[in-house]
Amino acid sequence: MAIFTNVTRVLNFATNTCIRRILPTSICKQHYPAPKLWELGVAGYRTRYQLPWFKERQGYQEEVIEHDAEKEKAASDVINEINKQIATNTVGRLFAVIHLGGTQFKVTESDVITVQGHWPPQPGDKLKLEKVLLVGSKDFTLVGMPILNRELVSVNATVIQKTLSHTITRFRMRKRKVFRRLNFYRIHRTMLRINSININADVDKKKEVEGLDRIY
Repeated sequence: MAIFTNVTRVLNFATNTCIRRILPTSICKQHYPAPKLWELGVAGYRTRYQLPWFKERQGYQEEVIEHDAEKEKAASDVINEINKQIATNTVGRLFAVIHLGGTQFKVTESDVITVQGHWPPQPGDKLKLEKVLLVGSKDFTLVGMPILNRELVSVNATVIQKTLSHTITRFRMRKRKVFRRLNFYRIHRTMLRINSININADVDKKKEVEGLDRIY
């Protein structure tokens, strides 16, 4: 009987020691026997103290509307100046960044670009490139999110040639395996000439709802 009493005291001491490390002090004042140790819940994580003059954090789904009259006036002045240049055709030589055949090209008028791989258009076909990521001039730049409205910017091109690349050599070898392979191949190439880059409307006006008929 004495042995059983001593074992119980040891278990109670160990249990109380573990509980003090897990639960707050007010709960640890009670004495719990050893069999109820696994029935206790772990105390929650301590919340970080926030200074009273700090603002509460905004949720990631909340839209924070900032109204600054000076910024809005400056933005409207810039947009009006761009629209004026477009209306009077004084934008100068435009350049554009287009996405074509899985590659991005920076082009301007009369440039010739090469598209790698098999491509259906034939020589003489006229194309309108609609994946325009960026258009700019010496005074301003229009950046798409991720592409610009196709009614706003138009990039026209013509297929001028379809040819094959130079002969590419592919040599494979495995050491001490008597394995050697030598292959020759050529890649299909399509050459395009950029005819024109135009901005067709005012920057702040949209002619269509974007995203309804554009599936890529």
